[in-house]
Amino acid sequence: MFAGLVVLGPLLVSLGLAGGAAALAAHRRVPATSLPSPVADARRRGEVWTGLAALAGGGTAAACLAGAWRFHEERLVVVLPLAAATAYALVALAAEATWPRPATRLRSARLLVRSVRDGASLRLLRCALAAGALLAAVCLLGAVLGAEDGRSVEWSSPDRLATWSAATFPGAALTAPVAALGLLTAVVTAAVLHLVPVRPSVPAADDATDAALRRVAAHRVLRTSTAAATLTLAGLLLLAGVSAAGLGGDYQVAVDAWRSSAPPWGWRALAAVALWGSPALALAGLVVLFWPAAGLRREHAAAGAA
Repeated sequence: MFAGLVVLGPLLVSLGLAGGAAALAAHRRVPATSLPSPVADARRRGEVWTGLAALAGGGTAAACLAGAWRFHEERLVVVLPLAAATAYALVALAAEATWPRPATRLRSARLLVRSVRDGASLRLLRCALAAGALLAAVCLLGAVLGAEDGRSVEWSSPDRLATWSAATFPGAALTAPVAALGLLTAVVTAAVLHLVPVRPSVPAADDATDAALRRVAAHRVLRTSTAAATLTLAGLLLLAGVSAAGLGGDYQVAVDAWRSSAPPWGWRALAAVALWGSPALALAGLVVLFWPAAGLRREHAAAGAA
């Protein structure tokens, strides 16, 4: 029963959020016939590349799940969100690197100074930095607190007569690939965010329309990477909370003598925070993943028609 809720709960939430995001995007969508042809083509190109990136991310996630099932390797499950986000970001990087340049002989350019913050939402950037910093801290702390095998955590009684071990704990064996993939995801995402402001402008698009197209491109890759880091953080905290909460207990020191030992209250408090905070982080990650970008609006179509 509990296992079914753990599996079906996030799936149902994901389907609900995806449906809501799709409905909101359809409601806000400006018809292609209301846009200048170059603007409509640029939006269509972005949507096609987004679909390819989503397919790459989904295929990578499916490959991780298949590998985990076949080889019984939990590390493939732990790195699944970041692996999918890396694949998504790599396709987005290819899309920005191949953005078409003007083909006309007579060209004009607007002298505008653009930066990453002009395309990506400042609030989403802060969330990405916070998620990355927390993920790095959890990886470091897990590697320090974990047992020598890198997959469990241990607690010994003060007299060293009893030792308890619990797995699966995010020790070095699990957090090392997470840290490596997290760094790769951050590098590729940063490369995309730096390419978006410097790509050629869309012909026949005013400043507001061109900025909206850039904002959508930056938002899509940043939300995917931020959601992946948040979901990975939630998974690591869940593993840590379940493992750390199971340490300690009674042990026999003589024929009729028993003692009890448990980690200090600070350890138990951290385990409880990790255990009960992970669902909230998982929900936050799913919300970020399906949060729609502020794309083209009706006034952009009106400006193009004018």
